[in-house]
Amino acid sequence: MSERNKTKSEDLQLVVFTVGGNEFAIHISLVREIIHISKLVVLPNMPLSMVGIINVRGAVLPVVDLGRHFAMVQNAETDYASQKVLLVEMEDSMVGYLVDNVSEVLQVPGNSLEESSKISGLGSGFIDAICNLEDRLIPIVNTNKLLTAQEAQHLESLAEEEI
Repeated sequence: MSERNKTKSEDLQLVVFTVGGNEFAIHISLVREIIHISKLVVLPNMPLSMVGIINVRGAVLPVVDLGRHFAMVQNAETDYASQKVLLVEMEDSMVGYLVDNVSEVLQVPGNSLEESSKISGLGSGFIDAICNLEDRLIPIVNTNKLLTAQEAQHLESLAEEEI
């Protein structure tokens, strides 16, 4: 219990991004890099939210559109040139998450977080907590819960391929 209180009182840094006009955040320690898509290769039989693969300095990385994944974007036509990709470390691999924009790195006090399990009606999905600031509510995404085991396995197999 003392570890939880310690975490609650410490400041943390979040990468704030937008998807479908809404703000979300990921802990900065998980984000390795923020890039633009140079060339996206689309593969057959991909999960709906996966838009393709990219080559980042010789590494083939899958790209997941968070707008589609969050069911916030219905339009199949997307202008990838205007969007950003968050390169996020997941266990032994890396995944690119396509977002509309990355707005800031925000330092927030640990006591500004409300655990999602304590908010009525908000299940234990991929939102870990809500950052409750004076004029903003920012859901914090848990990247470990973002993809199903099947999706993660599919992405891992794509990452092993070479362009």
